Amino acid sequence: MIVSNAVAVDALLQEWDPRLKALVEGDAARADDRMAALATRVIDPAVRAATTTYLSHLTAADRADVSAMCRDKLGLLLRAVRRGERTVPVADLEEFARACAADVCRDYLRRIRPSAARLANRIRLLSARGVGLVGWTTPTGRHVIGLPAWTDQVPLEPPFPWTGRARAWWGKAHASTDGPALTPTVIRLQEQTGAPLYVDAIASLLLEITGANESDVRLDASPEGDEPDLAVLDAGSGPDHLSIARGYLDRAWRELLAMPLPMRTALLLTLRDQHGTALLPVFHCAGVTPLRSVADALGMKPDEAAAIWAHLPWDDRAVGRRLGLTGIQVLNARTAARSRLLKCMAVRDGR
Repeated sequence: MIVSNAVAVDALLQEWDPRLKALVEGDAARADDRMAALATRVIDPAVRAATTTYLSHLTAADRADVSAMCRDKLGLLLRAVRRGERTVPVADLEEFARACAADVCRDYLRRIRPSAARLANRIRLLSARGVGLVGWTTPTGRHVIGLPAWTDQVPLEPPFPWTGRARAWWGKAHASTDGPALTPTVIRLQEQTGAPLYVDAIASLLLEITGANESDVRLDASPEGDEPDLAVLDAGSGPDHLSIARGYLDRAWRELLAMPLPMRTALLLTLRDQHGTALLPVFHCAGVTPLRSVADALGMKPDEAAAIWAHLPWDDRAVGRRLGLTGIQVLNARTAARSRLLKCMAVRDGR
């Protein structure tokens, strides 16, 4: 989606970070140098901070993979700004880079540890139910939960007192990861540590105490995620990304329809954004295609497609059951479809 220079300059009259304005308004011959400087001075520190905060327990190879994806995603943003394709303002590049890198890290953790992600969501919701727990978010975007009198305290940092001996540290008391018993479990945990705790740390601890495992790990757990890797689709925190990306979505839909059914289905049913939200409904909600056409693209009846709407995105095993394929075959089909889509869109945009 190429935007004229006039539109790009008009968009930059809004509250943009001056360094991003310079990519459009400055000397084109120096644009590459400016992008390299921003990558070194802004993107790299944000990525290091995010991977240190969220992924310190992973192997160096895993952290390197996620770091590369963070840098690629932010690099796409810089190139989109330079070409005038992004019209949603980024007022603070450092803050945007930190938030974007943190989102990629959290999305990766959700993929490799889905049980922990679901449990963390349940724990975070306790703070909104008036059950003697309060929650807040740190400047780095991490969710914290604690007792009401602790809101001015710093969350407990690793190494945690239960590291390597969770069950012995907890004792013989009952621990729950769901239902009414979750609240007293979290309160007892707070009292035993005497400090606020990161929600993800609580989730990991409870899974270790209860002996729960990650048997439902997604086969497609990968740092790059499933969303189309184009900054034009990432409109920051606002809902207006649909109007910005509609031209891209329309072209993407036509490219998807040209693919074989297994490839198209494997990609569409698993598409998600950095928050884990399904992206297939975006094509319909943006007015690109009616639900009946979505159903046809998936080889479904309209009522069948409507029935799965609230249960998207699917994992590879669910897609495999529908297509009669193994999880690895679905992974290969999805990866091939995603690669083909991105290449076609890149050619159309003249990249």
